[in-house]
Amino acid sequence: MKKVEIKKAVKIVQDELTKYGLMTPGKGIDFKVSIMVEQIENDRGRVVPHMVAKWNETTIDMFSSRTTGEMSYMVEEQKNAEEMNRYFCAELFAKGITQRSEWIKADHEDCVEYLKENQFGHPALYPVWKENQKVSV
Repeated sequence: MKKVEIKKAVKIVQDELTKYGLMTPGKGIDFKVSIMVEQIENDRGRVVPHMVAKWNETTIDMFSSRTTGEMSYMVEEQKNAEEMNRYFCAELFAKGITQRSEWIKADHEDCVEYLKENQFGHPALYPVWKENQKVSV
């Protein structure tokens, strides 16, 4: 990808993440999701540009769960990286993150409750669970 194409792709991803409240340019550097272009080695051994997104997400602590026998939860950095080649689609890259936007923005305690009920539930289904919690009350 040429530099101009990379800049366009970054703008598309930034705009999409901003729509979902995951990036808020007016609020300084306190973003829920950070994106950057990094030079990373691909599967063919060449160092090429990759779009990299990072965010914090509540997950099951499998190590503690195995050693103590009780479910344990932690906040862990998640990362999505994709090579910026001719097959790269900025909209699709952003969609992989925005589908879990409510999960990323949720409080740790709410995420833990979701995981207790849905141990293998996908983060994209969190909003449905949250809405059902409101109806139940």
